[in-house]
Amino acid sequence: MLFHAGVGQRSSLNEIKVIFEERHPEVKVNFSYKGSGYFIADISRSKEGDLYLPGEEFYLLQAVERGFITDYDPQRDIAAYFVTVLVTPKGNPKNIRTLADCAKPGVKIGLGNPRACAIGIWHEKTFQKAGIWEAVRENASMSAKCIPELGNAVQHKLIDATILWSSTAVLYLRDVEIIPLKAAYRGAVRLPVGVLEFSRFPQEAQLLKDLILSAAGKEIFESHAYAIGDIPTDEQGFVTDGGASTDALMEWLVHAARAVKEGDLDAEGVGPLLKEVVRQGKTRRSGT
Repeated sequence: MLFHAGVGQRSSLNEIKVIFEERHPEVKVNFSYKGSGYFIADISRSKEGDLYLPGEEFYLLQAVERGFITDYDPQRDIAAYFVTVLVTPKGNPKNIRTLADCAKPGVKIGLGNPRACAIGIWHEKTFQKAGIWEAVRENASMSAKCIPELGNAVQHKLIDATILWSSTAVLYLRDVEIIPLKAAYRGAVRLPVGVLEFSRFPQEAQLLKDLILSAAGKEIFESHAYAIGDIPTDEQGFVTDGGASTDALMEWLVHAARAVKEGDLDAEGVGPLLKEVVRQGKTRRSGT
């Protein structure tokens, strides 16, 4: 099977793939990971693929409009949520504490290209809501084509701050500081999955979709710092419950970053992120 998926979902989907192939050894799942903005053109041209899980519902709805997916249910088919967080290099050298600090002169901000990756859409939406978009654009020092570019730039101190998905930020725990956004500026981004109409293996694709949407699948997403459950949002996708549905995830991330830096592999307060804390903590001790 060919599975088109946003690069930001790689860690969870690779883990789900292992479980699926153990259950169905006759099936091999191959992923095409890209920035979400590239998929519609590729799919339109090739008419190939079995499943589609982009990094923003907007991109899946484009596939629905073109007839590439015909059974999408926006209530049933949400695997998990990205949640936006503010991230700085380790030590926070420019003392970024709030979203407004990203507009200060001399602060280098990393932005995503909205035509290439879903996080770029959220950069503009978030900074516009805060009334600082033009100032932040003046501070922009890169326009990334995919979210790992932004994560790597923070890690290597090429930029002073950016907004990442929580599931991307968790991959850099020892090298970044994670600053939860205030609830009014915290995006919760639905991650939908659909079977493509021209799938060569529709029955197998449906089985994999079912696993992704199952309790076991969602637990895997949660262990990689995605939010699961019902998260109320406004029309733009910002949380509307004062942060209650995502506050726990924010606390887990902050505690997890501290635990990895301090080498505390038995840390409390990291919730389902413990596996990632242990993995990165061991890497830290080995020096790799």
